[in-house]
Amino acid sequence: MYNSPGIVSFLFSSSLTLAAPATSGIASSWHEKRAEYFRKREGISIQNEGSGPAITSNFPDPCIIKNGSTWWAFGTESPGTPINIPLASSTDFKTWTVETGDALPNPPKWVNVTAQTLWAPDVNLMDDGSFVMYFSAATTKDPAHHCVGAATSQTVNGPFDPLPSPLFCPLEQGGAIDPSGFKDWDQIGDWTDPGGNYEDTQDRNSWTNPTYSQGGSGGTRYVTYKVDGNSLGNGDVEGYGTCGNTVEPIKSTPIILQPMKADGLTPDGPETTLINNDGLNDAGVTEAPSMVKTPGNRYVLFFSTGCYSGANYSVHYASSDNLTSAYDRHGALFQTGTDNLYAPGGADILWDAQHLVFHGDFPNHDAKSRAMYTAVVDIDDNNLTSLDYLLLGSIMGIPLPDK
Repeated sequence: MYNSPGIVSFLFSSSLTLAAPATSGIASSWHEKRAEYFRKREGISIQNEGSGPAITSNFPDPCIIKNGSTWWAFGTESPGTPINIPLASSTDFKTWTVETGDALPNPPKWVNVTAQTLWAPDVNLMDDGSFVMYFSAATTKDPAHHCVGAATSQTVNGPFDPLPSPLFCPLEQGGAIDPSGFKDWDQIGDWTDPGGNYEDTQDRNSWTNPTYSQGGSGGTRYVTYKVDGNSLGNGDVEGYGTCGNTVEPIKSTPIILQPMKADGLTPDGPETTLINNDGLNDAGVTEAPSMVKTPGNRYVLFFSTGCYSGANYSVHYASSDNLTSAYDRHGALFQTGTDNLYAPGGADILWDAQHLVFHGDFPNHDAKSRAMYTAVVDIDDNNLTSLDYLLLGSIMGIPLPDK
């Protein structure tokens, strides 16, 4: 079911620094304004922070995580480079440094490293303070298709040590890509301060206490991913891109939700299909899922539709009161033409339901280089809102379905 999308726009970060990260603290006026808005749910004035990509080099399918005072982003491998999983850092979510290291220097043996198709990493803080990275890669068994793997590290920037076998590998359905971790917490933590500047007595702080990581304590860990059915598709209709799934019969590209044990590495129970492509309306593709749970216990799923190499690629979202069913789709959140974006997709939202990263073609419209953009949104029980200074200079909202 589709609901009217309404008007949405974004506060984009823009600067890129190819140098050492800044050492200043993150308690900037920008963060203070965001924290105030989050607490009061009132309109605030936004200073013009600039527009355009946060990382101008090729950095597609980014994920976002914050550890201590530093933001980290991880992206898809760029063919022709020696780095399997690139990473970047920021102390203020605006100015980013592309690091020289590799988050996954030694892929597992099932990965076809010559294909250079390590895609869409997602890094998650676990309750014990360790980190798990999910990723997808072409396989030695079938280089035309991907499986989802996992790797672990005691530090957020790695290096990550991979498990020897893939987690999800439905090759007969086209493989699996775009994994993303999610924690359906039982007890919400304290989200108030994005800076994590709390006294030690604040033991429920989700920014500093791993037990309350990803928004709260207890509950169940999950991984969402896409079954890459369009890799088995029947070809392309002109105008829909080159992703191979717009000729009937159109293959399924379901977004899967898989429960995991507390280690984030062991599947634990049956999977659930959350959404699937709507044929030509989605150009035969739904992919790049990223789930968040709001303070009001609602679930919002961000995902991309269309072919990544064409103008129809766009970021959508759906919402539900039930984690495993009844997601209402709300149309495109942003798409080609939004604030001069072209083919935006691959969005990842942080557990705080505010900080979001995604990619878009830049500087040319050919998908050969996809820059990383940042945005700040707010999701409460009634609206998904975003801060805009480029179009309207105000705060707009998109109604979510009534409870």
